[in-house]
Amino acid sequence: MRTNFFKFLIIITIVSAFSSCLWDDDKEVDLSTDPTFVSLVFKKNDSIPRLESAKFTLEGDSLIVNLDSLPYQTRIDSVYPTFTFKSSAGVYLIQSDASSATGLDTVYITGTDTIDFNKVLRVVNFAANGKDSCSYRIKVNVHQVEPELYVWRKKVDEIYNHEGSFQKAIFFKNKFFFYISSGVNNYLYTSTNAENWSGETLSGLPNNDCNFRNIAIFKDKLYLAHPDGNVYTSVDGYNWVTVIPGVAGYTIINLLFDLDSQLWSVFKNQQTEKCYFGTSADGASWSIGTMIPNDFPVMDFAALSFKSRTNKTKAIILSGRDPNGVLLTSVWSVQKNVYNEYKWVNFAVDNHSLDTMAGASIIHYDNKLLLFGGFKDGDNNVADKIYWESIDEGLSWRVADTTYNVIEDMNIPLSYQRRSFQSVIHDENTHKIYLIGGRSKLLYFSDVWVGKLNRLSFLRQ
Repeated sequence: MRTNFFKFLIIITIVSAFSSCLWDDDKEVDLSTDPTFVSLVFKKNDSIPRLESAKFTLEGDSLIVNLDSLPYQTRIDSVYPTFTFKSSAGVYLIQSDASSATGLDTVYITGTDTIDFNKVLRVVNFAANGKDSCSYRIKVNVHQVEPELYVWRKKVDEIYNHEGSFQKAIFFKNKFFFYISSGVNNYLYTSTNAENWSGETLSGLPNNDCNFRNIAIFKDKLYLAHPDGNVYTSVDGYNWVTVIPGVAGYTIINLLFDLDSQLWSVFKNQQTEKCYFGTSADGASWSIGTMIPNDFPVMDFAALSFKSRTNKTKAIILSGRDPNGVLLTSVWSVQKNVYNEYKWVNFAVDNHSLDTMAGASIIHYDNKLLLFGGFKDGDNNVADKIYWESIDEGLSWRVADTTYNVIEDMNIPLSYQRRSFQSVIHDENTHKIYLIGGRSKLLYFSDVWVGKLNRLSFLRQ
């Protein structure tokens, strides 16, 4: 309800005069002189969901603000505000008004009118004595972008244009390393920002058959299992040396992940051709463990170790191919049980939500597992669903909601091509996701995409 400011002052004057005449047994009543702010609450409005969730605080001496913004597109044009002060004889708002000669208007707070907080600038309160007053600026924060939207941008079209069948990009010692093998030659490109790349020289690695997808980071070093039966390691990413696993009768097949300060791998028994888990505390001396379960992938899998919501270390390995090259839908999870033993569980036995795929990549992001890419069959046809997520640490999977998350540059329509074997890097400091390279049935890619969940850019969640 609008009111003339001078009429409001008349009301306050009357209140002040009346209060000075109050008595009880010839003793004057002392009315509070404290007009300071206590709280502001927006009452529930059925037509504006979650409006009442705004939590206002006094910042500094004069700003009333909700530091945690209201949800995206929340309306604040029809608000029932409830102000509380230490004492109050009357409250009015100062708001913008383009039709006014001064550009301002005053609104007396009755408690029954709706207020358009798009226009509100300040609130003024008079103490119970009708004389002392306080003025506060008001700011109502509403998210201006959709918090749950992933924003993707294509940063690089092509890092290289030569042959390259096996790729792997990693983030190591504050730099991006992109390894490529054509089967007969090895290549390396590095970058500090994933946008400007330069060719580098590699030394110490065999020129043939380097499947760089097998690279693992362990205790500040890089490790690569090679088909020649050796493990190669590097402290700087450029210069590599040979490490012989030294397990008689066994050949190392691949590397899995770093779990509980142990580098995990798969070894094959040279006589029985059965596969076993191998672990190493230093990347040089290996111990053979239990035989791998049935339906366990040994190639073209996605693997990751991470911290659970209960802060326990665990690892997951899924899809890929078994020792016979058969595509799998298995989702294996492992962590220590109460007996300090590692227990493997195949989630896919009771939950068949994930499709068959090979060459997928996985990261832990925003308390979810995100799975990218994959071939759906033995003919290297890219899967129809290429972007999955799990909110329960791999137990169940669903296709990402394309309303909020589709890999596409908003400025370049149809710019992303479905693929497999792309490298996915999560920068935990900036919350950015980097997608680098990959391949389809006929094409090899060396582009760079960067994505981020809007909400993770907000200073307050």
